Amino acid sequence: MSDATGLAERLLGLDGFRVLFVTEGNGELVIQIETDRATVNCLECGERARAHDRVPVQVRDLPCFGRPARLIWRKRRWRCVTPGCRTKTWSESSDELPARLLLTKRAGEESCRQVGALGRSVASVAAELACAWWTVMAAVRFYGRPLVDDPARVKKVRKLGIDETAWLKATRDHSTLYATGLVDLERHQIIDLVKGNSARDLRRWTRRQSQEFLGAIRVVATDLTESYRSGLDPDLAHATRVADPFHVVRAANRTVDTVRRRVQNELLGHRGRKSDPLFRIRKLLLSGSERLDERGRQRLLLGLRVGDPHNEVLGAWLAKESVRDVYLTDDPEEAAVLLDKAIMGCLSDEVPEIRSLGNTLRRWRSEILAHHFTGASNGPTEGLNLLVKKVKRCGHGFRSFDNYRLRVLLHTGGVKWPKPHRPPAIRSRIPHSFA
Repeated sequence: MSDATGLAERLLGLDGFRVLFVTEGNGELVIQIETDRATVNCLECGERARAHDRVPVQVRDLPCFGRPARLIWRKRRWRCVTPGCRTKTWSESSDELPARLLLTKRAGEESCRQVGALGRSVASVAAELACAWWTVMAAVRFYGRPLVDDPARVKKVRKLGIDETAWLKATRDHSTLYATGLVDLERHQIIDLVKGNSARDLRRWTRRQSQEFLGAIRVVATDLTESYRSGLDPDLAHATRVADPFHVVRAANRTVDTVRRRVQNELLGHRGRKSDPLFRIRKLLLSGSERLDERGRQRLLLGLRVGDPHNEVLGAWLAKESVRDVYLTDDPEEAAVLLDKAIMGCLSDEVPEIRSLGNTLRRWRSEILAHHFTGASNGPTEGLNLLVKKVKRCGHGFRSFDNYRLRVLLHTGGVKWPKPHRPPAIRSRIPHSFA
C-alpha cells in the first residue's frame, strides 16, 4: 500500500523515514520503509554522493494494533564519485534503528523497561515481540548497562546494609551459590550485587570503591555472620557496626526450636506430631510474651508442664524472652543492663544450646547495643530481598551472574526510568448526555 498523504508516516512514528508498502501475512505486519534523504554529501571531500545500491535490513518493532511488526528498511549504500577520495562507499545509518540490533530503539528501550522496571521475564517479552530470547536480552544489556553504570545512580551512602541471597541452587557439580547485596538503608535501594558471601568477596568490593565513598559510610548493618564482620576490615573499620535486630531475635528463636526438637525426640522417640504437647505449642513458644492472651498463656504453660519434664524448653524460652527485652526499650543504658543479664543467664545454664546462644550474644555485644545508638537495622535490606527473589522467580533460574546482577539492579537499584506519557482519558465520568 503506497501512501503519499503522510498518514502512514504518522502511524509509523519514526522521524526521517517514510513508508513504502504495508503488507500483512503470517500473523504480522510487514512495513517497508526508507529514509527521506534524497541527497547525501561525502564525509571526506564534501561532494555529492551517488546512490550505489540498496540492502534490505529487517528489524522488529513494537506491536502494532495487537500484531507483531516487522520493519524492512531498504538501506541505501552511497558511493563517492570524486577521483582519489579515500571514502569509496558507505551505508546510511539511523539512531532509531541501531546497528547490530534486531530491535528498533523504541522496542529495545521498552523491552529493557519491561524486564527491568516491571520485572517481567525475558521469554514473555520476546513472545510478545515475536523474536528470540537472545534478541531481547541483548537489548536489555545494551540499554540497561548504561543505566546501571551511571555514576549518578548511587548517591552518598551513610548507612550501608549487607545481606546474602541464593542466586543458583545446588547441583551435583557445586553447592548453593550466594550473592551479597549492598543496600543504601536510607534510600532503600541496592547499590551493588557481589558474587559470593565470604570476607574476601566483601573486601574485593570495598577495594574497588573510592576513599570518598567509603569515608562517607558511618553505619554498617549486617546479620550475625562472621565473614561479613571480618570483611569490613580494613576499608570500613571506621564505620559503626550494627547487628540486625531481626537476626539476633531469630538466633534466640532458633535456640528454642533446637531445644524443643531435641527434648521431643528424647522424650517420645520421634519427630513432632500434631498430638504431641510440645509440637502443639511450637508457634506459641516463638511468640512474644506480651502478645499472648490469657488462653495462649494457659496453653503454653500446659504444654511445657506435660512435654518438658526437665524445664529445658522453658529455659530456652526464658532466654529468648530476655533477648527480646533488649529491643523493648529505647534507653541504651537499660538495654546494656538487660543484654548483660541475658548473657550471664545463658552462659550459666546447663543446656548446651542456651550456652551457645550466650556465646553468640557475648561476641556480638557491641554490635547489638549499637542499634540503640544508631537506630539502624537491615529491615530495608530484607524488604529488597523479596524483590530480588521476585526477579529470580521471573527469570526461572539464572546461569549467568552478570545477567542476574543486571536485572536485579535494574529492578531495585534506583534506576531513573522515563515517565510514560499518559494520554487523556477516552471517557469522562458521565459518558452519555441525557439532555
